[in-house]
Amino acid sequence: MFDESVWLFDLPPSDKRTPPLMSRLRQELIQIQKKNYWKNVRLVRDSLEYNPAVETYEKEYFDFLKDYQGISTKTDLIKKVSGADLVFHGDYHTLRQSQRCVLRILREIQGKREVILCLEMFYGMDQRYINAFMDGELSEGVFIQKIDYRKKWPFSWQNWSPIIYFCQDHGIPIIGINSDPGEGIGGIRDRDQYAAKVISKTLLKNPGKLIYVIDGDFHVSPNHLPKEVEQLLILLDIQTRSVIIYQNAENLFWKMCEQGIEESDVIRISENSFCVMNTMPANKIQSYLNWLEYSEDAYYPVHGEWAEDGSEGRGLSVQDIASDLASILKLDLYPQVLEQLNVYYANNLDFMDLIHDMPAVKGKIRLIKEKMKSGEGFLLEYEQEGKEAYLIYLPNSNLNMAAEEATHFVNAVCRGRLTADLSLFDRFYWNVITECLGFFGSKFINEKRKAHSENSLRRLLGQMKKDEYQKADSMIPQVARFILQHYALQRQTDNAKDFYQKFEPQYRNRSILPFVFSTQLGYMLGNKLYYAVKKGRFPLTKIRSYFRDPFEEAGKAFSCYLEISHRLKEMKHITQF
Repeated sequence: MFDESVWLFDLPPSDKRTPPLMSRLRQELIQIQKKNYWKNVRLVRDSLEYNPAVETYEKEYFDFLKDYQGISTKTDLIKKVSGADLVFHGDYHTLRQSQRCVLRILREIQGKREVILCLEMFYGMDQRYINAFMDGELSEGVFIQKIDYRKKWPFSWQNWSPIIYFCQDHGIPIIGINSDPGEGIGGIRDRDQYAAKVISKTLLKNPGKLIYVIDGDFHVSPNHLPKEVEQLLILLDIQTRSVIIYQNAENLFWKMCEQGIEESDVIRISENSFCVMNTMPANKIQSYLNWLEYSEDAYYPVHGEWAEDGSEGRGLSVQDIASDLASILKLDLYPQVLEQLNVYYANNLDFMDLIHDMPAVKGKIRLIKEKMKSGEGFLLEYEQEGKEAYLIYLPNSNLNMAAEEATHFVNAVCRGRLTADLSLFDRFYWNVITECLGFFGSKFINEKRKAHSENSLRRLLGQMKKDEYQKADSMIPQVARFILQHYALQRQTDNAKDFYQKFEPQYRNRSILPFVFSTQLGYMLGNKLYYAVKKGRFPLTKIRSYFRDPFEEAGKAFSCYLEISHRLKEMKHITQF
């Protein structure tokens, strides 16, 4: 991955023009995305030295990625991959969604083809250690030490380990294709040539198997690594069926916005090449900024990845996100309120001591500890010196989480602090609405954020039944079943008593299960609500009323949940890779 990719794009002109058919809201959303993207681009430029070799290599990449043929689908992509001899999958190394995309495809083709995975993250010289680790002869810690992982690949091991362990569990061999970097453009091409030799040998030794190559975005351009492999195979009179998978090309995303198809998650570049869109351009660059902030600890991060003093330092701040959301939704935040918000991160070691002294968290310590343990963020509302005060905890630099908690903050300011003692039933649906709004708001920052649908939950349960998620939390299938049962009951009745009778054990459960159950219900509703609002099928006036309503009256949150659900019943789930 050459993250200096931002060099090639010109900064945006001052007179931004938008097609007249765009709705006002959609136009505002795209302008926010562009603003956030260019802000991050400038920050990256300020952090990097100009590199002419990378600029040359990058320009060659964009010569092949100027346009697309049209919308495609995950099904078409998987079909092409399943029928290929070689797959070149581009990766943006600091973006977790980039690695998750690889894992999703491997799961889809599991059992359909025998696969060998070729990874840039491992050096060819370390193949004996790779084999020993995959055979279970080396522990993870020893393996990482033997291959000098931190020096050779300074990116998060946690992002890659699910792929590696999936391969280990399913007997998929892993081959290292990287080599020591040389100087200038020649050094980059030398690495491609070395990788091409390893890939070609692997293909020749394993006829009929799918050779799946994961390399940096720029490397998978047809005139780079694929061309080097093709030239070697031509010498042996061997022809192959190759597929190229790009990810999150921002120049293509802005074109998709112009054509009104930015919700699509797969586009076709040519007959045998695709681009997967699984995050927004600003989020992609933000992942690199976060990595730059703590690159020394990137391979095993042990603390929050934003600045210690409570301001993010790079990229978007929680306060920025809150202001953007309030502006686009036409919700008033009084000027001083942002000063009443404190943001804490995992590296604030005195955080637990701080909240123990807050009367507002009395009775919530156990839930707070559970959320911290599971790597979740949260908002606390309390009174300080006679004024309203707010605290957001973020365990890491996840932009989705920051946007969700920023939305919770806007919601809390608009509705005021909750004072009523809610019943367990009302508390459950109060949380559903709160999480619905939180997810809804986070989609304004990252429209590609994913939520489950009924069908995806059914698939998940089927996969878990086949032991495809051996290390998954046992609560996941429980909650998935409860959600499906809840949806089934929604189609039969609106009577609150029927819901209470059906789910009373879950409402009363003293573990975190009711919280997870209600959160996921809220996420699924918030996802649909976002697209309904964006498409003009749900009025913003209603959204504003939800943000301002404390939902303290008995049964009101439940009624609101059913009202929104019924209004969105015809909204199709937007599938995302």
